Amino acid sequence: MHDIELKLGKKKVSFQMPSELILGTINLTKDGALPSEEAIVLDSLRNPIGTKPLQQLIQPNDRICIIISDVTRMYQRPHVFLPILIEDILKAGGKEENIFFLSALGSHRKHTKEEHLRLLGEDLYNRFPIEDHDCDDTNNLISIGTTSRGTVVEINKKAFEADRVIVTGALVYHVMSGWGGGRKSILPGIASRKSIMQNHGISISDTIGNGPNPSCDCALYEENPLNLDMVEAAELFSPDFMFNVILGDGRIIAAVSGDITQAHKKGCEMVSRFNDVPISEKADMIIASAGGYPKDINLYQSTKVIYNAMRALKDKGVMVVLAECNEGFGNPEVQHILQDYTSNLDREMELRNDYTISKYIGFLAAWYAEKYHIIYVSSINPDEVVSAGITVVSSVEEALKAAYQIKGTDQLATYIMPDGSAYPVLKS
Repeated sequence: MHDIELKLGKKKVSFQMPSELILGTINLTKDGALPSEEAIVLDSLRNPIGTKPLQQLIQPNDRICIIISDVTRMYQRPHVFLPILIEDILKAGGKEENIFFLSALGSHRKHTKEEHLRLLGEDLYNRFPIEDHDCDDTNNLISIGTTSRGTVVEINKKAFEADRVIVTGALVYHVMSGWGGGRKSILPGIASRKSIMQNHGISISDTIGNGPNPSCDCALYEENPLNLDMVEAAELFSPDFMFNVILGDGRIIAAVSGDITQAHKKGCEMVSRFNDVPISEKADMIIASAGGYPKDINLYQSTKVIYNAMRALKDKGVMVVLAECNEGFGNPEVQHILQDYTSNLDREMELRNDYTISKYIGFLAAWYAEKYHIIYVSSINPDEVVSAGITVVSSVEEALKAAYQIKGTDQLATYIMPDGSAYPVLKS
């Protein structure tokens, strides 16, 4: 028997499977010994791509806005890179009283005071103001132009009026925009709800009934119209500096900084190098952890593992997803689209009538639940997702029992995926 341990929420769960049924473990690439996280951050800041270093950009009286991701992205390890970034700004001549943080919430919920404290750490929280972007606050939004695809770009006014804007975040694969990071801190990060929905509406196919736009998928850049629309919006805004990390095995393994387009492109190449995991065949079943807390804080966030894990799975294969989801669905619209419709065509028509990102994320989960048998090991109420074709159980053992009943056999060739950010690539 093969002993397996995977993350679920803030704990780990253990189970066993016959060794002969394990095709392999889909792990993130490890590059051997790495410099310290602090050394990686500093090296990137000292060697930006497409811009001058901060030391040559910052003027003493500049009002400086630092854009950060929200609490669902705590895995980015902001407590590591933000103090180093602040020190670099101060060495460049920036003044503490002129620096403020803006959390790029997009259309996510607002933070609590405790979450702001977690994002910045006690020292930075006590020294600098932080506020959440509000995509519905029309008094704090300004229109800066329109993209070639017709997206009206309305942006946070305080960020736009700052003398210097520094964007931070992390690069990961993203099921709509190809990759996260970079330009996403602007659109959707600090954009209006109207801008966000116009941009993200590109994710739906032009043909009714076809569901997601196949060009809006992981690992697509030049071919991805949603991504290119985001790039245009970010370049209209033109932030002064971008800093993004790449994560692996729970730590920062690389970083890129500089121009928001040039540095981001380089970072995308690095994500592919670190996250792509070659496989020689697809499996009957994959057992995948979302990566534990906070990656599985809610259903909305946890669905990201589906879009990666499915690439290693045969059609109608079984996908067991470990995701605690202690905050439930994460958004009432995710629950609405999953629970209150009985067909994916009805879900798609609702999106075409009134598109929101949250509805789309719910729709996408239901869309792939038609193509694969998705079983969640989670605290989500099973009755609330049953109409979407998603099964919820409370343990891996229950999930395996359900999988064997679905397939009519317990002889299922299986991959184990300890971290949902790994990206399986089928090699011929």
